[in-house]
This record gives sequence, C-alpha cells and structure tokens, in this order.
Amino acid sequence: MVIKSEKSERVKVLVVDDHTLFAEGTVSLLSFEPRILVVGIAKNGIECMDLVSKTDADVVLLDIKLPDTSGTDLIDKIIKIKPDVKIIMMTGHSPKGYVTKSISKGANGFLLKDCSVKEMIQGILKVYDGGVYLSQGLEDFLPVNNCDNVQIPVESKVLSELLTPKEIEIIELVSRGLHNKEIASALGINVRTVESHVSNILPKLGVSTRFEAVLHGKILIKKILNR
Repeated sequence: MVIKSEKSERVKVLVVDDHTLFAEGTVSLLSFEPRILVVGIAKNGIECMDLVSKTDADVVLLDIKLPDTSGTDLIDKIIKIKPDVKIIMMTGHSPKGYVTKSISKGANGFLLKDCSVKEMIQGILKVYDGGVYLSQGLEDFLPVNNCDNVQIPVESKVLSELLTPKEIEIIELVSRGLHNKEIASALGINVRTVESHVSNILPKLGVSTRFEAVLHGKILIKKILNR
C-alpha cells in the first residue's frame, strides 16, 4: 500500500511487516514526528519489492520474518534496486543469528519491536544520516565480547600498517556508530573528508558495508586494547 502525500523534505520510510496492528501502529506513531514521512506499508516480500521500486523511500523498516520470505533474503534484492536506500531490520523474537547475518548482507541497523518510539525515530534518523544503529542490548548478540574466536579479514597486529593514524581515529568513531557529520564535528574536519576516509577504510578492512566496519572495528579496537 502506497501512502500518498505532498512533496516533502522529510525522511521517507517504508514499513515492511505482516502484522497489521504493528505496521499501522508504527505509521500512526511516526506520523507525529515532523522529520519523518511514511510512504508505504508492505505485508510480504512481493509487496516490499514492488513498493521499493515505486516509492522513493530513504529508509526501509524490514521485519525479519515475512509470510513468503525471510527479511534478510530481501536485503541484497532491495540494495540491487535502490543502492542508496538504508535498511533497518526489525524483530519481535530473539535476534540470535540474525544480527551478524543482517550486517553481512548490508543492513544499516537493527531494532527490537518493543523499542520505544523515541528509539525508533533515533535509529531511522541515524541511518539516514549515514550512521548505523543497534537497539539497546543487541550488542550482546555480536561476537565482540568473544572476539578471540572471531575470524575477521584484518588482524589487529597489522592494523597500524594498513591504516593511517587519522583512519584509526575515524574507524574508532565509526565503531561507536557515529555518522559522518558527528565524526567530522568530533575531529574538526569537513564531512567530505570523513566520507573519503571511510571509503578508503572499508576495503582496507576487507569489508563492504559500514555496518560490517562497525562490527570489525569494535573487535579490532578491543584486541588492540587487550594486547
């Protein structure tokens, strides 16, 4: 279902969830946020792909489990059609196993369905601005706390050889989930410089998405601090 509206500079959001009460409730609650505009609701994977192509959504709120497919299986399909769209995964169940899979597929955030409206808005705005967002408590489902057994593309011992001091500063801030504007402000440099550094850092770390950089950055920094 496409939600028609006048042209707006607000962040345009597509809600993908087969639970009508949750989907319509989300639309209703987000309608009170002046910076966000919901442009459609999809109840399954087919409707999702149809609305992704028909609307100009900036952010897709995507349920992990849909009647006809898995939300994680839609991530790369959505990105193929709209490479610049941001994707936030949602679940009302245990996210175990889904968080890292979503990261590797290219998602930009992960929200629990019992999160507050304030947190949902914060997550939407953060990923729209180029950051990443994880609901409170979801870091427990990342392999960061057991990083000794995690296989990552780059070892901490060669990090200083691959990255410049400025890039190490930036990856540390990226690993905290900061978006480019926040990093630029923290380091006293312009946003385009940050964007250039991030573009250079990703291939050096052997990753392709910012979300992966957050995960691997956390692990690498923790290993460095424990050395």
